[in-house]
Amino acid sequence: VLRPAAGRRESEVGLRPGRRAGSRRVPTPDSRVPGSRRRGLNENYGRELLELHTLGVDGGYTQQDVIDVARALTGWTVDRPRQGGGFVFRPAMHDAGEKTVLGHRLPAGRGIEDGEQVLDIVARHPATARFIALKLARRFVSDTPPASLVERAARRFTETDGDIRQVVWTIVTSPEFYSRAAYRAKVKSPFELVVSALRAVGAAPDSTPRTAGVVARLGEPLFGHQAPNGYPETGDAWMNTGAIL
Repeated sequence: VLRPAAGRRESEVGLRPGRRAGSRRVPTPDSRVPGSRRRGLNENYGRELLELHTLGVDGGYTQQDVIDVARALTGWTVDRPRQGGGFVFRPAMHDAGEKTVLGHRLPAGRGIEDGEQVLDIVARHPATARFIALKLARRFVSDTPPASLVERAARRFTETDGDIRQVVWTIVTSPEFYSRAAYRAKVKSPFELVVSALRAVGAAPDSTPRTAGVVARLGEPLFGHQAPNGYPETGDAWMNTGAIL
């Protein structure tokens, strides 16, 4: 939730001076008044939470849900980020108005409880169960895992209130995991390829930039993915003539 979008340096989730929220701008106070400062709602965190980490792009949320999730997360920030500080909630930055997220009413006059309720709502949403189950099945079985496996894993996610260990156990003990179609179905990412090659030859740990440079040349520079969704888990992202060579 706190990760800024690529190219941004903000560490605070809140109402920020002069910030555009997509094509929407929330002027408070009135920008037409001389000397008034324009303040805009940063929707990035709300959109990333719903689209990239919980419900998924087809999870059934609306633009208004994105806006109200962003409002619920105002005030969630980092204490002294340059000194490695931890999470802190700043009430003065929080939008305490009434909100509605995925059909759930968040009453006015609250503080950190808004964001906490949002996390509970999305964690228990059926779309989140399917989204997480698909990601795990794609990681452990194949780039296009069987729908039956995804549904069973999603059901286990819901039954255990999001116990990832139980979901993974459901996947790795499934018939689909041991099927002929899943045998050698996954392609290693550059990072996995380099690390496994070093392990295979018994190489000593390398504390210089050389090994990291090899991973980068194969297309996966460490911590270098520009979007906040992480490097792809599918083979088509890595299989190309340069990587094979």
